[in-house]
Amino acid sequence: MKRREALQLIPLSLAGMTGLSQNALSGGMPQKHPVVGLKGPLSMRYMKKICNMLQWVRDTQSENMLEASYAIARTIQKGGRCWRSWDMGHSGTQDVFPGRNGNPDMFTEGFDPKKAKNGDVFLACSRWGGPYEELSKKDILIIGMPVPWGGDAKGQEFVVDSMLQQKIRPHADIWIESTITTHGAIMKVPGIEAPFGPASGTVGLLIYWMIVADACRILARDGKSMPVEGDEPKLSGNSIPWINLHEPIMDNYFEVVMNQLDMVKGEMGNIRQIAAMAADTALSGGKVWCYSRYWESLAMESHGRRGGLYMTRGVHDQDGKLKTVADSDKLGSSKDMVIMGIWEPADEIDLKHLDTFRKYGMKIASIGPMTCDIKVPDGRTVPKEADVHAGRMCDTYGLYAVPGFDRKVCPTSGILMLQMFWATCMEIADELIRRTGNPPAILLSGAIKDGRRHNKFMLNRYLERGY
Repeated sequence: MKRREALQLIPLSLAGMTGLSQNALSGGMPQKHPVVGLKGPLSMRYMKKICNMLQWVRDTQSENMLEASYAIARTIQKGGRCWRSWDMGHSGTQDVFPGRNGNPDMFTEGFDPKKAKNGDVFLACSRWGGPYEELSKKDILIIGMPVPWGGDAKGQEFVVDSMLQQKIRPHADIWIESTITTHGAIMKVPGIEAPFGPASGTVGLLIYWMIVADACRILARDGKSMPVEGDEPKLSGNSIPWINLHEPIMDNYFEVVMNQLDMVKGEMGNIRQIAAMAADTALSGGKVWCYSRYWESLAMESHGRRGGLYMTRGVHDQDGKLKTVADSDKLGSSKDMVIMGIWEPADEIDLKHLDTFRKYGMKIASIGPMTCDIKVPDGRTVPKEADVHAGRMCDTYGLYAVPGFDRKVCPTSGILMLQMFWATCMEIADELIRRTGNPPAILLSGAIKDGRRHNKFMLNRYLERGY
């Protein structure tokens, strides 16, 4: 489908809607982010940069995102399929794992050219890997976004030649600019040639949930409903705060996320305590583990991430047992600590593994929501039993009660999880530099020229120092 045809999906009355930028359709990219007030700890400077990036996306790309919402809704209404291969961090499914609260069942993960049909939609980025020529063989509407791993992002001159062929933009009918560069990280630490602090996951998740929010609203307005994943009790009764089906809600989602990101400042005491625990662990010969129930979430985000610390090692559940992301990593020392990334406070699998970490004698920190529907669950929860917890500002469930949808949609905890984790990593780096005078090993993308040589050098540094 051509872009001029895709534009017809949005009623003309929405073109002048309050809050939607008139220059969004240009897909333009700012020469420089208006970063202000960057004095202070590395964690706060990182958060400010991220918020500036998110603000730019909202100010310039809202029309494109609303256009994408209409395309997805119309495709579902006509019985077509919506495919997805999106950047949500170190994995493309970080925030849409099985049973994710607030996730409507509207996408098929990946893209199968043999099963795709004319009229389908593909929410795509260059991390898909191709074969790209298949995208032009059928009448499929492509919604694209640049990501670090590929040839669409700014800074293509730094990318190895094999990655330059991975491009979605030439095929895209709707293009959503994210300002992500091929390096993917945004902070510079003296003494390290690799930038620190990934940004693509946060930006990609904001765009994704803003699009999904209005796709749900449009479907409901036109009498279509979809099941919503998770264990939230199904909506019923006369006191449900249903959304207005005739007003876009993506701006509201954006404002909620920005307000919650601002509340991370109130968590900095706990975040710094987690960072101090991590520094103690590394300097005493232990390992810093990062756990999530699902491989694609914090376990993967923390392990080998471009712009991330070499010292954080991933571990996750596999058939009821703990499995390390790298088979060579051995879990189970009392010298170690674990940062548990949780998406709901009383998950029974998480609690089972918390007990295992305790048996090993490990220190335990947790990051994620403390509440379900703004209430702390009775009985055991991970935040109650961890040595320190960060995440009081976000809830387990989605934000919006959409008529016809059985549970609230569009959670914010995934975005907040990423930002609290990376703020913690910034504090870990600051703490290690203060104590030792040495910066920690920080990874560079393997898609960047000379990136593999850099990472081999960082591996040697990690093995020598433990950080």
